[in-house]
Amino acid sequence: MRATHRRRRIGFGWVWFGVAIALVGRGEVGAQQASDAALRDRVLQLVERLDGDKPEARDAAEAALVKLGPKILSLLPETAGATNKERKDRLDRIRATLAAAKPDDNDAKPSRVTLQAKGIRLSDALQQLQKQTGNPISDLREQQGAEATNPSFDLDLKDVTFYEALDEVARRADVTISAFTGDGSVGITTGKPPEKALIQYVGAFRVGLREFSERRDYQTGMATANAAFEVAWEPRLRPMLLALKADQLVVKDDQGRVVKAQVMTEATDVVLRPENPVAEINVNLDAPERSAVKLAQFTVKADLTLPAGVKIFRFPSLAQEDVVIKQDDVAVTLLKTEIDEQVWKVGVVLSYPGEGPAFESYRQGLFNNRLWLETADGSRFEHNGGFSNTGNDGGKLGFEYLFVDVPGKPADYKFVYETPSRVITTPLEFTFKDVPLP
Repeated sequence: MRATHRRRRIGFGWVWFGVAIALVGRGEVGAQQASDAALRDRVLQLVERLDGDKPEARDAAEAALVKLGPKILSLLPETAGATNKERKDRLDRIRATLAAAKPDDNDAKPSRVTLQAKGIRLSDALQQLQKQTGNPISDLREQQGAEATNPSFDLDLKDVTFYEALDEVARRADVTISAFTGDGSVGITTGKPPEKALIQYVGAFRVGLREFSERRDYQTGMATANAAFEVAWEPRLRPMLLALKADQLVVKDDQGRVVKAQVMTEATDVVLRPENPVAEINVNLDAPERSAVKLAQFTVKADLTLPAGVKIFRFPSLAQEDVVIKQDDVAVTLLKTEIDEQVWKVGVVLSYPGEGPAFESYRQGLFNNRLWLETADGSRFEHNGGFSNTGNDGGKLGFEYLFVDVPGKPADYKFVYETPSRVITTPLEFTFKDVPLP
């Protein structure tokens, strides 16, 4: 998928973020399917063992499914009409346990990777990274007109973060990574890997100092500078909002002098979309003194809002109208489904508690919600069209979602909708030291 970028002024600079040139949501389907594949396979393997011959094997499979956490709720098969009582009882018990589980703020912590191998192929290494972390990775080389080589190399990675592991794999394979894919994955591309000194690993985030430039206006006599950072996150996190803290920016040169930021008065918040798990932050500054050789310190702080756990709403039939399902304080209404030639238009209204800042945090995340159609045998038809925001009234938001070329009729499908159960805010702080000046 081809991607372009649009920029949005934020705080003390510009933030760039990718916008897929396609119906919104279409590119995300492939990446999410890739992200779910390994986990879905694991869940299905364990489900098959729930009615095994040995009781200890059945208990172990049930415990393993519970340990995987609430994220597997949408992957568990339905038990309605099931003939195997042992499997049905265990699935019902697992579903109840996971549904009652409190979302874990640790979901915001980085994924850890251990991969120690001799002569492992690039393709196998990438597959292992996806399996261990749930983060989708795409090889973009062929679509960019380059040869997709598959070199082998040795790896000795032990309990490192996802991005540390991915960068090491890229260095060994002589490729580079890019999160500007347009489909929600992290991409592998041709090119020279960046210097380690220009990369910071901050939890589940990878921050790169991409460029530092200076400019002198001879007419006004003003000298300015710009620092361009690239902040990427693990795609599984799906953050909603990035809020920069302009008043906490700290920049000092190698002689201890403060370099002032050119702080703007606009809002410091930007809505993040999952199509490209990355944002570019450009910080505008006064130019450092000419006698400075390096920046001794460059510190940036921000807050990120992201979902902690999800609620899953299952409607028995897409043909139903004005059906409301409520879980705790969150309600989803399936309004109706209209058919316009090959396009199905599904109307949905979400109701969240309260208004003001709390609801606003939720509102940002609603644009990242996942939804799909499901047949009686559990097969899924993913959301493959765009969507539009149809209303915003108090604590309610309306959406119209498009499904394209769906076989059959609406009555053939269940409608499944995921939305955040709550949101959390996690700090992001990074510091670069001894940055060479141009």
